[in-house]
Amino acid sequence: MPERVTVIGGGHGLAAVLATLRDEPGELTVVVTVADDGGSSGELRRRYGGAAVGDLRRALLALADEDTPLARALARPITVEHFGRHPIGNLLLHALAEVLGDLTQATDWLRVQLGIRARVLPATVDAVSLLGEAGGQIIVGESAIGASDAVIRRLRFSPERPRVTEAALDAIRCSDYVLLGPGSLFTSVLAVCALPDVACALAETSARIVWIANLEPQAGETGGMSARNHLAVLRRHGVRVDAVLYDPWAALSFAPEQLVRSHIEPISYPLQAAGETGIHCPALLRDALTETLAGGRHAAFAAC
Repeated sequence: MPERVTVIGGGHGLAAVLATLRDEPGELTVVVTVADDGGSSGELRRRYGGAAVGDLRRALLALADEDTPLARALARPITVEHFGRHPIGNLLLHALAEVLGDLTQATDWLRVQLGIRARVLPATVDAVSLLGEAGGQIIVGESAIGASDAVIRRLRFSPERPRVTEAALDAIRCSDYVLLGPGSLFTSVLAVCALPDVACALAETSARIVWIANLEPQAGETGGMSARNHLAVLRRHGVRVDAVLYDPWAALSFAPEQLVRSHIEPISYPLQAAGETGIHCPALLRDALTETLAGGRHAAFAAC
């Protein structure tokens, strides 16, 4: 693995990538969306305010040794009377942010306790909400956008220009590689990449930016969209993409010449195990990322 890698996103797609990279050498930084408003995270936001912590917890656990008592405890849900059911990790992160001052310090403290070398950072300093423009309507909130059958034309934020953590911007600027996704296009990937300050940092960095394409459309949020549609949405939001890692046999796939014509490097790998669709195989994803981050395809593309 190169010396410095930053991974951007949220949800289960981000966790799958982190699980393949956690034992690799080098400096790994993870920039995670905190815009979730559903489930435990949403309930905590409604009760106490602040940013969402669920994706931060998921990222930390993907990087941790899952057999340690602390990691196992953080993943366990508990039910508190009149309060609902929440993973212990969500409650702890919320409490640590109050005690230590912010979520960046909370995740830094917890990663040390978990023995994690990588740094996990919230994308924004403050709470942020997602706004989806769909035709003549505005869809408010991560959960509503994810469940919508309307075609989302553009993602916006409330506040309009959320403050991004300086550590996240520094990591993007100083990286050798930046990995985007995989994950829900609007509510995980663009929820971070389309933040105005993050998009600017991506445009300016000398890092090679690799988008890990989803394997199939997501019902509601991207139902009916092709791989080219996904890429067009990223570019419409000003997100720079230098290379695309995709499965040539997945429902979402590319013809390599399409990408080359757009000056984007095609990186084609099988990413699904035999008989399974829509799920990244950890071993295949690990092999693909290992070669991609070693620059195995870049030299060949440069010679085209």
